[in-house]
Amino acid sequence: MAATVIHLQKGPGESWGFRLQGGLDFRQQLSIKKVVPNSPAQGRLHGGDAILAIGSTNTQNLTHMQAHQLISNAGNMLQLTLIKQAFAPPSDIRPKGPLKFSPWKHQQQ
Repeated sequence: MAATVIHLQKGPGESWGFRLQGGLDFRQQLSIKKVVPNSPAQGRLHGGDAILAIGSTNTQNLTHMQAHQLISNAGNMLQLTLIKQAFAPPSDIRPKGPLKFSPWKHQQQ
């Protein structure tokens, strides 16, 4: 998969509008978890985008907090190198249809 470089710009005091997940301390690739509507990230970032670099810093050996600090220290311009939607965004894992088993049903005796 090809890497994509994204440049984001925000106003003073404005949030970038995305949630970060993973990092070396979580033993997971840093990625975008969620994008906030009407934010600088909307339409540019998507849940499941893998973050390969923040500015010129490779993210392979960064903890979650180190990555968060790099993003916070970026000022009003942020450059991210991504693999677009490398991970499927989380789906709704609630069961569909009738439940086949209820633990409470079997405890009533």
